[in-house]
Amino acid sequence: MNSGTSEVRRRNSVAGAVPEGELGWLGGVMWMGNRWVDDLGMLIGRAVLVAGLAAVLGSGVLAACTSEAEPSASLRWQPCSENAEFDCGTVSVPIDWARPEGERIDVAVVRDRADGPAEKVGTLVSLPGGPGGSGVDEILKGGKFSAELRGRFDIVSIDPRGVKRSHPVQCDAGLVKYRPVLVPELGGRIDEVHSYARDLAASCRQYTGTLMDHLDAVSIARDVEAVRLALGVNQISTYSRSYGTMPAQAYAELFPKHLRAMLLDSVDDHSLDGRAFLASEARAGKDTFGEFAAWCARDTQCALHGTPADQVFSDLYAKAARGELRDPTDAAKSLGAFDLNAQLIQRLYRPEWSRLATDLRALTDQPAGSPLPPAPAQLQGKPAPMPEITVCSDWTFDIANQDQWTRLWREQNDNSAPLRAHFAWGAGSLCSGWPIPPANPAHRPQIVDGPPVLIINSLHDPATPHEWAEGVAKNTPNSTLLTYEGWGHGIYDRSPCTTTAADQYLINLTIPQTRCPAA
Repeated sequence: MNSGTSEVRRRNSVAGAVPEGELGWLGGVMWMGNRWVDDLGMLIGRAVLVAGLAAVLGSGVLAACTSEAEPSASLRWQPCSENAEFDCGTVSVPIDWARPEGERIDVAVVRDRADGPAEKVGTLVSLPGGPGGSGVDEILKGGKFSAELRGRFDIVSIDPRGVKRSHPVQCDAGLVKYRPVLVPELGGRIDEVHSYARDLAASCRQYTGTLMDHLDAVSIARDVEAVRLALGVNQISTYSRSYGTMPAQAYAELFPKHLRAMLLDSVDDHSLDGRAFLASEARAGKDTFGEFAAWCARDTQCALHGTPADQVFSDLYAKAARGELRDPTDAAKSLGAFDLNAQLIQRLYRPEWSRLATDLRALTDQPAGSPLPPAPAQLQGKPAPMPEITVCSDWTFDIANQDQWTRLWREQNDNSAPLRAHFAWGAGSLCSGWPIPPANPAHRPQIVDGPPVLIINSLHDPATPHEWAEGVAKNTPNSTLLTYEGWGHGIYDRSPCTTTAADQYLINLTIPQTRCPAA
């Protein structure tokens, strides 16, 4: 760690420097909120913040390596040690798909065998959200798929490269746990963020190796093709959610002939440049918070009824910025302003608004107190997982100086008021100083000769805005957008309407209606 990062540690204030990787009032927030892996198994995802993004690349991004994955040995399934009802195995893949003879890693694979083998349709590959979500964990915990779907498919998932059982990204524990101030209005400095990013990247490379250069969605898509070959099936169907829709779309670009069906749930639009991407994220947070505020104004059972929710948040943010807001789970810790904002957006992933209002009321009712001291620095020298850093492999962020950073902050706040930007702000700031170039910069996916595609998205999604789904549908030939006219992130199981529509598409390739009412 260089002296610059040491100085950042000393200058961190309670307004922006909060211990990371710990569960707090709203579930813990890393760079993108909830570690970019939502606690719903979605790695909440979403998003990335940055200004002046460099021009995005076109379809050539996939052209550098277009040969199909080399066949690998068949999977040797065995009962999973954590839950013997499921099968577990690994598939060996090259770290760099452009050098298949080079260093390799094992990708963890799990299978939930079809309950009705006589009526089996095929294999459904489920790609988890994040980045940083574990598909193996999702299946071992029972997943979210209906009994009908589980009866008709072998459901297969993976821990994507860099995640948990698949050569996890490891970085210095001290750097993972603590961060510089990420907000200009709270005293943050972009040069300190960039210095921190360089130190973090160096530590990640030390503990993780050359995989750090190959964590992108295209590499994950090629890993999925290796899994298909190991399974010995000609075609797969895919279900993906949130960040998982990125490798799913890349797979459709690369291997359309091996794709029977593709269901994209709460989809990422990788065609957007940086400013458009970040502005739409900010608008999405504002929209969903506005829906919550309107409900609270109408419903007398809301714990905040009678007080505008906008004002409640503004008062709490100011209190947090002064270091006077206690983390309800640990009175010795402050709840920083950046994390208050990020975790509030995270809580909007599911429309459990009554509980959210009650928790916000509890924060407003905290007795006044003196500011808490900054959290102490931690010893370095031990590795800690940080799979969500893979976001820097798929997006380019260009924030050159303090003036740019401050202007972007103000621009995003204009889009998100009364909230402050989006929790993706931290990711964009960090990635703008990341020294490893993205292997898969933003571009418009070129999907040709693929199957009919179903895209499902809620109208009020705080993480993957509905306008992203509209954009992906426009850019994807032979696609249909099903809109859930309600709230939340990840909608496969949001209502009987969305579940039935998704199941009938995956099982029968039936294209559904285009709307599902809010439930």
